[in-house]
Amino acid sequence: MIRRPLYMDKLESMDAPDLVKLLVGVRRCGKSTLLRQLRNDLVEKGVDPSFLIEVDFELPSNSHLTDSRMFIEHVTRQANNRKAYLFVDEVQELEDWQRTINGLRAELGLNIYATGSNARMFSGENMTYLSGRYLRLEVFPLSLGELCQFTGADLSSSRTIEESYTQLATEGGFPAVTLAPTDALKNAIVDGIYDSVFMRDIVLRGRIRNEAAFARTSTFILDNIGNSVSANSIANSLKAAGHGVAAETVDNYLTLMEKAHLIYRCPRFDIRGKEILRTNGKYYVVDMGLRQRAIGTKPGNHGHITENIVFLELRRRGFEVYVGTLPDAEVDFVAKNSKGQIYIQVSETVVDPNTLARELKPFEKIKDGYPQVLITKDYADYSQNGVRHINLYDFLLENQALEQ
Repeated sequence: MIRRPLYMDKLESMDAPDLVKLLVGVRRCGKSTLLRQLRNDLVEKGVDPSFLIEVDFELPSNSHLTDSRMFIEHVTRQANNRKAYLFVDEVQELEDWQRTINGLRAELGLNIYATGSNARMFSGENMTYLSGRYLRLEVFPLSLGELCQFTGADLSSSRTIEESYTQLATEGGFPAVTLAPTDALKNAIVDGIYDSVFMRDIVLRGRIRNEAAFARTSTFILDNIGNSVSANSIANSLKAAGHGVAAETVDNYLTLMEKAHLIYRCPRFDIRGKEILRTNGKYYVVDMGLRQRAIGTKPGNHGHITENIVFLELRRRGFEVYVGTLPDAEVDFVAKNSKGQIYIQVSETVVDPNTLARELKPFEKIKDGYPQVLITKDYADYSQNGVRHINLYDFLLENQALEQ
């Protein structure tokens, strides 16, 4: 198991025995491995392994434990009146999981860690049982830095870093895919993840009857990452192509894909009005390998792929991310955290003076004093007029911080 310090450090900081710790994210992004690493850390620190209770709902042998009563009996017997740790993989498979997990937390005093692959686990009236009683850690596939760590890439070589980025932008960053020794095995793993996410987490759980309509909608949204879209615009585009899908149905499909952590919506933010807008917005995919599996290899669109990777990195670092809107202008991202906000433009290259002027123009309309950053693949420094230019690879490898 290769350690992922970003998440392990966060897990250590979440060590609050009276709160349930939930790791959420798309299937196979590494949540289970993080739990195993945490378990190993506890053993190394002297915790008796018999105090560590593990239930993995991915294993057929645990299918009977999805019944809440049987699960409670099993865990109670294992805990044996001790202040034990409980690790639950894919907790959404457990019947009435919110009430059950909270009951075990309160009654037995267990220190509970759980993973989940569907955001629907955070909805519904039963979620009130955990309200204010849990901490949430969002887990993503590998970042560029993690991919380089997993593959042993030479970070002193710009060529090697660029090749690693190309790998991330085509194969994606699922750990198992990155570590697979052959292209055939990589493709087989991506196929398995694709089937799990699309069929198990979306089609079956969402009770989708018209799989053909869903396939067309998902293909459209994955082919249009970084474009401003709405349920209505997608429905109209599909109708123009001869496929009738109601806007309400499209909206349901988008919601299901979001809840499976396949796509993320980036809402529009009115910079001058300082409010989040409900209309349109953009969507980004959690992993480029899944996108390629869904829509096939297509030429072009490198700019939106780069934009997608920057979006994921911002989310990975804990930013809330929006599309910034201005009169007759748009800023790619408004990234917010507890320290304030940052305006970000993303471009493949700004070597052409006209491209540079176009990318910088929206910044000229913003006078609030927050940092303005231009991210490109260029190695030359294009910083000017208060706008900092950061090389894409330096940003993704955290060689240059967004905040100064």
